[in-house]
Amino acid sequence: MAKGRVGGLLRYARLTRRQLIAFALASAAINGVITATVGAWLAQTYATYQSRRQSIENIAHLVYERRTRAGMVASAIRRGAEMDEVRHRKQAYDEAYVDWNKNVLLNLFAIREAAGELKISSLEPFFEDGLVAGMADVDRCITQAYDRRVANEDAKAVLESCRMSEAHQFVLDCGATFTNELYKLTQLSFSPFGNERKTMRAAAEANIRDNCVRKEPAATPAAKPPETSPPATSSTTPPAAPPPKK
Repeated sequence: MAKGRVGGLLRYARLTRRQLIAFALASAAINGVITATVGAWLAQTYATYQSRRQSIENIAHLVYERRTRAGMVASAIRRGAEMDEVRHRKQAYDEAYVDWNKNVLLNLFAIREAAGELKISSLEPFFEDGLVAGMADVDRCITQAYDRRVANEDAKAVLESCRMSEAHQFVLDCGATFTNELYKLTQLSFSPFGNERKTMRAAAEANIRDNCVRKEPAATPAAKPPETSPPATSSTTPPAAPPPKK
């Protein structure tokens, strides 16, 4: 009974068995192409996400290692540690310094990829003029203090004069903010549309600007000169003579 109904429907639609098989094969082929395309896109999106996350984690590792080792050298100098300890810590810092500098360009590429910008990213000036420049200040301070310590001179005064504590804290604030915002920009998303990414990038840029633009210390206002009062008239000065009468 069911076979008769199916046959009736096929005759009514004027479909032969060969046409029905061709339609089924075409549908299967189209579905296979769509499934393969979507699957490849999802796999590529996830691979890109993993690569970006790994790059940002590497940047964070380099930032914190160099900052930590710089602080260890400064600490040894401040407490007057033995020269062997100071030298050992400075050597470890130099290794972190080399690792950081040989990866600077790769870090710039990672920032561009995380921000979704193929050319120069709007975040790069904050990275170069903020984080990289702040680390350079720390390096100059550490190097000068170490050279003084090797010469058995006052190295603590160098750390104070170059404001090591402030520079060290700036690197922490800027580095933590920068890597945190980049990490948020690399969150996994399978939506190719929408303005959510633009909004996140604008918020990230604002936060990085607040923590990676070095603020100059406020200048002390110049003291006003003391006000001078007009010279007092001597009480012994004779009064002026009245004008002659006409």
